[in-house]
Amino acid sequence: MTREDLITKTAELENTLKANETAQTQLTKELNEAKKQLENINKPKLTTEQADLIYNVIAIATENFDFSNTDLYEYDFSVDYNSRLYVENIQFNEHNSLAEEIYREVEQLFNVTTEEKND
Repeated sequence: MTREDLITKTAELENTLKANETAQTQLTKELNEAKKQLENINKPKLTTEQADLIYNVIAIATENFDFSNTDLYEYDFSVDYNSRLYVENIQFNEHNSLAEEIYREVEQLFNVTTEEKND
């Protein structure tokens, strides 16, 4: 092979490689889109209006929840070098109560039924 033949062959291989890279990029995009569609295939459809309604009732439920009730929290106190008492840690312990309140509000938006299973 001559120098010119090698230059031509190198250019052809580089062009082929670039074309394959472009094809690979396109296939990767298509694969990712197909994976996303597969993840979403069994999810129930939700309109923007329905999503807004759900968001609003969650906001209402969290606004109506009594976060000021001190019995919902666990406190860890410490004393600093100046003998001052301070709260070192506050932990919210009523996650389930909050979740139940949100669930009740969201549930009121829907006609919840039980599906009969055909075995």
